[in-house]
Amino acid sequence: MKFKHTYSNSLSKLFYIGSFLGFIFLSSCSDSSQLEGQWVRSDYKSTLKVTDEKIIFDNITEKEFEINENTLKVMALGISDSYQFDFKGDTLILTKDNIIQKFIPKDKAKSDQEQIEVFLQPEIEKAFEQKVTKLTLEKEHWGDIKETIHLERTPSITDDEWVYLAQTTFEDTSLPTATIFVRAGRDKSGILKPIWKEILESSTKRYLIKSMGIPTEEVKLTPTVGNTFDALVTTDTGSEILLTLDPKKGVFPKHDKETVSSYFEYVMKKKYGVKTIEKVRFEKSEQNSYEGKMLLENGNETAITYAEQSGVQFPNLNETNKKLLAHRFLENDLEIELEVESSEIINNFVRLATKTEQGESLVAFVDVIRGWYPENTSTSLSTTLHYRIEKHITNGLKVNSVLLNQKDKNKYEGAVDYSSGAVNKIAVEHKGQSFAWEFVK
Repeated sequence: MKFKHTYSNSLSKLFYIGSFLGFIFLSSCSDSSQLEGQWVRSDYKSTLKVTDEKIIFDNITEKEFEINENTLKVMALGISDSYQFDFKGDTLILTKDNIIQKFIPKDKAKSDQEQIEVFLQPEIEKAFEQKVTKLTLEKEHWGDIKETIHLERTPSITDDEWVYLAQTTFEDTSLPTATIFVRAGRDKSGILKPIWKEILESSTKRYLIKSMGIPTEEVKLTPTVGNTFDALVTTDTGSEILLTLDPKKGVFPKHDKETVSSYFEYVMKKKYGVKTIEKVRFEKSEQNSYEGKMLLENGNETAITYAEQSGVQFPNLNETNKKLLAHRFLENDLEIELEVESSEIINNFVRLATKTEQGESLVAFVDVIRGWYPENTSTSLSTTLHYRIEKHITNGLKVNSVLLNQKDKNKYEGAVDYSSGAVNKIAVEHKGQSFAWEFVK
């Protein structure tokens, strides 16, 4: 009886051990079978293929793998990596060093056009530093659109190749929409790798509106000599201005007095304020150079000249007009109102000591043509950065304050405090007649 009891107990143990091992084996097989197949990462930038023996990332390197509960160990050439894996529905989630990757079955991947939209949006947001609210792709044969759009470098592709035009709308509604040319290629793993570039009509329109102050409705380009274009610009009033576009150098007015006058009236109003500049009128003096008058808000006139090589100049600008333009230039650039407490002319600069409506002090040195820079003090740099940073915020946040501590003669460290409660550390360097700043961790 004792023998039977011992035998029965041993048999029972063997049964339980066998069952337990079988359970582990079945669980591992189940997990492995769930992993088997072809997967595409949710951002469509990577692929994963799993067989019963091998795992292949991006269709390049075959690796062996082992599964232990929810740990996937991948091995190749004596080097191993471990991932935690899980499933949510039919989505495979791999986690390594707090980096999470989500993969969907390849047969459930979106269409090429939808994949391109997923790929493009973060790329465009990064390049334009703006949040995209809408991205619409239109599929076209290259031959059907190659005469109606222009790129800085024309691609060498056949007329029957499918390409896309992406209409992009930004969260900041003051920004013009952008039109993006997209060519869809694939890498070795079969993943779409779109190549994209903003068309010249779109980039020129946005530049004219945001940088030059010309309210542009439409830009039509006609290729001329080399890589330059005639740009026929239609404004929001329906008037037309004919410009020259050189993608490497910029935009220039065509050589006639009406075009030059209209163009620089917009430009001067953008720079110094709509209320500051009443009118700009040029007369041709010599070949490709012009002389004229600019009427200011105070009723004064000042002489203005333009030549393609030297640009705009204000010859014989008197002290009153120079200080007025310096004041308005500074206000317009920071998009705030400033009370001038004192002003003096130092060489080519106007030194302005000012206060904001909130009582912040700013001392600035202003060249009315070329630009300005703040005085090398924590106070002036803080005020400048307050409004420079706020000017570029697109999510509705406000900057409460910028606090800087001077570390040596030209370097500062501090923090930017936002209305949301968020704080950014910042490093600033004054460079004589300029300054630089960056957010730091």
